[in-house]
Amino acid sequence: MGYSLQQQGLFEEAIHYYQKALELKPDFIEAEANLGNVLHAQGKLSSNQKMYYAQLNNQLGVTRKKAGDLKNAVTCHKEAIALQPNFLEAHYNLALTLQEQGELEEAIASYQNLLELNPNYGEVYLNLGKIYQQQNNLTEAISAYQQGLKLINPHYAKVFAATQENKEEISATPLLPQGEVQIGEYYFPLIPPVSETEDKRPFWSVVIPAYQRPDYLLESLVSVLAQWSGIEKMEILVIDDASTPPLYQLVNAIGRGIVRYYRNPQNLRQQGTWNAGVTNSRGLWIHLLHDDDYVLPGFYARLKQSLEGCPDSVGAAFTGYENINETGEITFRQQLYGTDKGIVSDLLLYVGVANPLNPPAVVIRRATYERLGGYHPELTSTLDWELYKRITTFYDWWYEPEILVHYRVHSQSMRTELSLSGDRVASIRRSIEISESYLPADLCAEITAQSRKHYFISCLADTEVPLKAGHLTGAFRTLEEILKIDRSAESLAQLFTWLRTDIATPVRDEIAFRLISLPLDN
Repeated sequence: MGYSLQQQGLFEEAIHYYQKALELKPDFIEAEANLGNVLHAQGKLSSNQKMYYAQLNNQLGVTRKKAGDLKNAVTCHKEAIALQPNFLEAHYNLALTLQEQGELEEAIASYQNLLELNPNYGEVYLNLGKIYQQQNNLTEAISAYQQGLKLINPHYAKVFAATQENKEEISATPLLPQGEVQIGEYYFPLIPPVSETEDKRPFWSVVIPAYQRPDYLLESLVSVLAQWSGIEKMEILVIDDASTPPLYQLVNAIGRGIVRYYRNPQNLRQQGTWNAGVTNSRGLWIHLLHDDDYVLPGFYARLKQSLEGCPDSVGAAFTGYENINETGEITFRQQLYGTDKGIVSDLLLYVGVANPLNPPAVVIRRATYERLGGYHPELTSTLDWELYKRITTFYDWWYEPEILVHYRVHSQSMRTELSLSGDRVASIRRSIEISESYLPADLCAEITAQSRKHYFISCLADTEVPLKAGHLTGAFRTLEEILKIDRSAESLAQLFTWLRTDIATPVRDEIAFRLISLPLDN
């Protein structure tokens, strides 16, 4: 009632209702903030009171945003700015909320207002870079990202200023060694030890495999460069899988003097590119970061602090992560072991059955690759999962619970492409077969059976991807691979139940047509 009266300009009546509300509930922040807004409209606030109510409105806006009420969050932040025009935090929160709301031009204007108040606000330039990237204005995005990185990271600023833009020829990815490592009954690409030099090895090697996604690659690179603390502590490699045109100029524009860029002479696909990146790395720990994902502040510092004291029995580590969609909205959160950090020795009970991890949230000791080999060349979709099973069979893992990575799910992802063709399910089936040869003998049968059951159900649902796209061939290949995963009576019953659903109509019709077309013996 008070807010309705306030909107009608009936200020005294509104004040009465707000005061009554506060008598009944003294901590009613919304009523108190609105009371301040009414008093401000009447010109009855002192400068100290204006600051108090501005902070209250800003706090209320943050609360509204967390609750998903972006419209009222914007209103609160605007009220805060009206009360205190130089309130930097309110300006920043307003622009951030507008950006999340999709009001990009208004967000740009708000960020520019903020830069007039504080030209050295590095995070503002980074957020502007994201907006320009979203608008496919890569020139402006690069300029904003450069400025933001120089302001927030003095290590970056020093090297970037001292390095001229490189016009040299593009370096081809060095050839991979031809050796193999046998684990169980299967062979994996050899990852040779780092050659001895006088140079101290960095703690981190960040490897970013890239292919045809310059917009997302920018954001991924920036998230790493913001945390770069010098070449002696972190090396960054971009392995371009024969993109057309090459991604060199974009990488050089944002990472010159810091990022090593290699381009595959021909497309090696995901498994070949990942192995090339690992082979050419020198760091003690390797982080493979997809070109469409990004790390959050603190990823490398938190993990380094934990891993420096870990025993050699720890071969890999993972953090909490969130999935985001194409608009940046969070759609899923994973903290597998809750909020307690430390060494986990029972991960095989999870990762042996299904993959609860995401590559951007995983770092692997280089010595682990050297012992167990790289990514299996036959696997297109589940090469990470198979390696995690291999690692978990021979090593412990470190768990860092904080959400430190965003994994992007979008229509142009490789998973979508592989699901359309049926290759994803074929890769899952092959991964189960491979790990069956090396899982611990006392757990192998149980874990493998659970995995087959899990992925039969999961991949049956995946059949909808090619069906919705009209790819009947891909749908049939998916079903064929599903039956190779599990042919138990229980699974076959689930398949026949699924065939009765509406989504399966094209499959039923095709099965009927093929049966009718069979020649009959007289």
